Amino acid sequence: MQFFARTATAVRLYVGVVVALAAAGIVLAFLLDPFAVDQLELSWIGLAAFVGLGLSLQFAELKLAVGTVHSSISFIIYIGSGLLFGPVWAALVTAVSVGGAQIAGRKPMLKIVFNIAQHVVAIVAGSAVYILLGGPVPPDSINDAVLPFTGLLLVFFAVNSVAVSAVVALSEGRPFKDVWIRNTWGMAVYDLVAGALALGIAWLYLELEVIGLALVVAPLLFLRHTYFVNLQLQATNRELLDLMVKAIEARDAYTSGHSQRVAELARTLAREVGLSFEQAEEISTAALLHDVGKIYDEFAPVLRKQGALSGDEKLLMRTHVDRSAELVGTISNLRGRIEKYVRHHHERFDGSGYPDGLTGPDIPIGARIIMIADTTDAMTTDRPYRSALTLDEVIVELRRCSGTQFDPALVESFCRSAAVRRVINTWRLKPPSLAKDVMGVARLAVH
Repeated sequence: MQFFARTATAVRLYVGVVVALAAAGIVLAFLLDPFAVDQLELSWIGLAAFVGLGLSLQFAELKLAVGTVHSSISFIIYIGSGLLFGPVWAALVTAVSVGGAQIAGRKPMLKIVFNIAQHVVAIVAGSAVYILLGGPVPPDSINDAVLPFTGLLLVFFAVNSVAVSAVVALSEGRPFKDVWIRNTWGMAVYDLVAGALALGIAWLYLELEVIGLALVVAPLLFLRHTYFVNLQLQATNRELLDLMVKAIEARDAYTSGHSQRVAELARTLAREVGLSFEQAEEISTAALLHDVGKIYDEFAPVLRKQGALSGDEKLLMRTHVDRSAELVGTISNLRGRIEKYVRHHHERFDGSGYPDGLTGPDIPIGARIIMIADTTDAMTTDRPYRSALTLDEVIVELRRCSGTQFDPALVESFCRSAAVRRVINTWRLKPPSLAKDVMGVARLAVH
């Protein structure tokens, strides 16, 4: 409990620092752009149009957000306003768009304050770099603004990704580098390409003024809607998988939540050993579904049995890996690696496992990881015949079986990992995620 209290305090202090940086940034922006107030007389209609468009895109984000995974294209408007109006008014467009939509969406106050502040810091820093690189406000020619605009774009995304990754690292107790890679790397190309559209929006505004902005509204909202329809389908599929797993575990009170915990630990260990975000997610999905074949009626009597299993019953239970892999293989986007991870998660490193008796590196890496995560959860869960083992006792057992049941390299990574230790320690006491309170997403989605 003390860990979570310290974490909450650290997150709030960090948010306070970001707010202070935002305030200082606005003051410096006035010094850098002393004509900002006079400029308002010339461009207040365009400024209002940018605020309106930013709010529209933010409201679309709130409406279409799926679970904890969503993205935003409203940052295009913030970057475009920095190009056209300079850092002071770009900060205003950003703050009103982000804050207005999130207040209307009744987001937690800590999240609202943080998101406004970190966006303001990012856009002021990016706009300042644009001006320092010789970028005119507004640009006389888009061609002359390309180089300074590139600086604006890179600085905005750098500040944004660092600010968000830092608060997630604090709230989850994870290394900053791991969080930054998880949240940023997979979306870097998308963000940069989408951000470049701000240059086109600025050109349309300079050529056609507000009418130019109107021309981009419908295409932006359509693209966003299409993107989120796809996300909704993915989220629905995941929810159906979760429901199926819970239905299986309902047959055995002692395994309630087992697959979810194994999936969480498998994902953490996969990232600890340097696997890509995509492969870690595949391993997590396979871990969630590793026992899904037990849904068949033939396993029900065995799962409900209180005493030791007979020889025939043990042989029957061994078939669950094949049944699980068959079920997983019926879903087209789970075939291949995920299907293999499920099928081979009971293979032992020395070749004495099942179903195929694979050895060492011939066992898929995901299956080797799931074997450790699955066994760890079993050892740290209370059972009728014994109390849950402590983490230190689990480590002793894993090392004892290293090289026979488990991959030695994975065991050592597991035993050294602070992230793995945190996951296991929070299984028994898991309060609401501070990361969600602050920024409400699992990956970078607060542009």
